[in-house]
Amino acid sequence: MKIKRSGIIVLVIVLAASVLIVSKLKSNKKEFKDDIAFSQRKVDKIPVSVEKTSMGILSENVTATGTLEASEILNLVSETQGKIIRKYKQKGDRVSVGDVIVKVDDEVISANVLTAEANYAQFKKDVERLTHLSEENAVTRHDLEQSKIGLKKAEADLINAKKTLSNTSIKAPISGYINSDNVTKGQLLGGGSSVCEIVDNSTLKLNIKVSEHEVYKISKGQSVAVRLTVFPDKKFTGHITSIAEKADAAMKFNVEITLTNDANSHLRSGLYAEVELPVKNEEKIIINKNSIVGSMESPVVYVAKNGKALKRSIIIGQSNSKQVEVLSGLSLEDEVIVSGQLNLKDGDEINIVK
Repeated sequence: MKIKRSGIIVLVIVLAASVLIVSKLKSNKKEFKDDIAFSQRKVDKIPVSVEKTSMGILSENVTATGTLEASEILNLVSETQGKIIRKYKQKGDRVSVGDVIVKVDDEVISANVLTAEANYAQFKKDVERLTHLSEENAVTRHDLEQSKIGLKKAEADLINAKKTLSNTSIKAPISGYINSDNVTKGQLLGGGSSVCEIVDNSTLKLNIKVSEHEVYKISKGQSVAVRLTVFPDKKFTGHITSIAEKADAAMKFNVEITLTNDANSHLRSGLYAEVELPVKNEEKIIINKNSIVGSMESPVVYVAKNGKALKRSIIIGQSNSKQVEVLSGLSLEDEVIVSGQLNLKDGDEINIVK
């Protein structure tokens, strides 16, 4: 009896534990579903803040920015192969056209030139002798023609040998500074191997972008003022050398400006520059720079209208740290979303927070 009673007690305990476990699982399942429902809940309206567009002028004159570029950048490659026996110029040295930068072992090639010269001299004598004999009908015309063909081939071999010898002295084809040095003395140089990079900064180029509103107000040959961040108290003079005939994807036209290097300042390629164009600015639509979504190359904003966020692609002009000109894509008094727009999609319902 005692054994049966113990068994009943154990069974009751097991059943009670099972009921508790099932109850707990149901409770957890309900909480889990509630959590999922809470996380997936739809926010009816997204809170945003807006600012109305206005008319204004960011600066009196039209300005554009870019970086200085060297007029010529040349990667000098070897036209010969062999061991480098001497280096005449190093990284940072200035070179002029024709300066020898590297000398390659030419012992064997010099011997080939001597052989080619001897062959050429021999064929030349043979042609002279056979020509004289031909006048006396002492040799056939065929023998004379073969001798002349041999002379031409010997001349070509001599030219090639001299050219190969000349290539062992690797010379600068342009003037400038050696910007990178890729070889060392004793190195085995292969044909087509890079020797160095030469940068000619005597004249510098500057490419800027202007809008359709400014492109017809400037002309080729026109003088412009150039300012550099590294020389804030100096103003340099450049000249417009080309104006693009076609706009890019952002509806901007490329304008190339050249300026002569200043010996006192020694301008370098890569310096940041600001160009002041001889054009008076006009009033344009101005918006908060924070409203732009994406890059300045393909700018997008959201406009609040009838309780929804509408996506607009815009074309921009000049800008400063806080504001940017809008050339097209917006109208005056449009309400542009300036905060909360990063999570928006076109057509989302919004709640404007004052």
